[in-house]
Amino acid sequence: MHKRLKILINNIKEIFSIEFLEKLSRKTGFVKRKSKIDAQTFLSLNTFSSYDMCDKSLSTLCGRLAAQYNTSISPQALNERFNKSSVIFMQEVFKDMIIKQNKILCHENNNLNFNRILVNDATSYQLPQKFYNEFKGCRGSNSKAAIKIQLQYDLLSGKFICCDTYNGTESDANYVEVMNNHTKAGDLRLSDLGYYNTDYFKNIHEKKAFFISKLKSTSSVYKKNPFPKFKKNGSIIKSTEYIKIDIFEIIKPLADGETIEIKDIYIGSKKELKSRLIITKLSEENKQKRKNKHLKDVRNSSVKISDRSLAWTGVNVYITNVPEKVLDTEQIHDVYSLRWQIEIMFKIWKSIFNINTVKNVKIERFKCFLYGRLIALLLSSSIVFTSRDIIYEESSKEISEIKSFYQVHEFFTVFKTEIFKGEVAISTLMKKIINAIYRLGIKSRKKGYKTVHKILNYFQISNDDLANMVI
Repeated sequence: MHKRLKILINNIKEIFSIEFLEKLSRKTGFVKRKSKIDAQTFLSLNTFSSYDMCDKSLSTLCGRLAAQYNTSISPQALNERFNKSSVIFMQEVFKDMIIKQNKILCHENNNLNFNRILVNDATSYQLPQKFYNEFKGCRGSNSKAAIKIQLQYDLLSGKFICCDTYNGTESDANYVEVMNNHTKAGDLRLSDLGYYNTDYFKNIHEKKAFFISKLKSTSSVYKKNPFPKFKKNGSIIKSTEYIKIDIFEIIKPLADGETIEIKDIYIGSKKELKSRLIITKLSEENKQKRKNKHLKDVRNSSVKISDRSLAWTGVNVYITNVPEKVLDTEQIHDVYSLRWQIEIMFKIWKSIFNINTVKNVKIERFKCFLYGRLIALLLSSSIVFTSRDIIYEESSKEISEIKSFYQVHEFFTVFKTEIFKGEVAISTLMKKIINAIYRLGIKSRKKGYKTVHKILNYFQISNDDLANMVI
């Protein structure tokens, strides 16, 4: 048996151990006395049979318990089981699952020059109005409730580093501190402009980690003046020490699609962040697409259209502290595009796992559904990314995450009973799933399309060089 598969099976066995679940249910107060619905059944209902938990009536759910779990319970009794203790129970299982997933998806990258490639983003969706006091709505729609889920995700291993829930009104910028706390030496951070913060980039650099980010259109960029003016005492006149760079002047002579780099630039008025600056002048077709999207986004918000923001749609501008010997000028855009893998993950959350399908139900029922979906996602990602590595190692074939998650989800009707039966049953089930992913989940080849594995091949250098990489 493959080493990675054995680790997966052992950890799933621990997470879904009846002994562990019963102990946790007593600790959280979910079980105080003998009940018709035990911890195992409640977890299974919320994890493997809950795709429409917040859409169906309590009577329908009771019928499901009777048909699938041989558990007879009244709608009123089931409604009472959705309480604060049951929410804490589901939360604790989810927390344990995060820890266990880190063991399952441990990844040795001895031939890569980054220990982890961390991507992060948030997904939001509306909730019933009755949840407003706990989950305030998104900006511009304060009359509606909404939830925001922040995800930090390691592209190399598939691990969920962090998964946190907030009000829909919470700004992405407030999550930077959490991201900083989880950044380690040797990491590469990819994030969008919602998390743009020069002090944060400086902290990444000081931790001997790396970042690639788009440049904010309002950021000032400077280069050291080779010919500054001096005072009589020999000190530099501060106002002449740096020269402000005008990006739009730089791109004027460039042909459409041409990329240039300016080294050793300084970002922001404090000029404390030193970086590489990579600029690409977009083609007229791509510029028009970006412009149309920008105008649509502006119309849907309270932000005013400015000449600079419109001009900015014609360029891609990146900043990074990754040394040129690791990634050259032309490779920066490809590597930054890996950030879109997290958008695929959110698409999976919504299109396969229906995490955003919520109707007007009891809030404790919604929270049990939410954590049940997140547990299902963590389990599925552990299986998918273990399968990814095994299949690539044995056949050099890449899997499609979306196709593979669909395959795992199809086995949920079997999960609800087999996953609690111990190592032999779990082993048999995992082998069937990996076989299904190999047959039905392989990524289709597209001409001219650079796959994740192809882009990751940019990073093939020894770890000995990594210690001296930070510029």
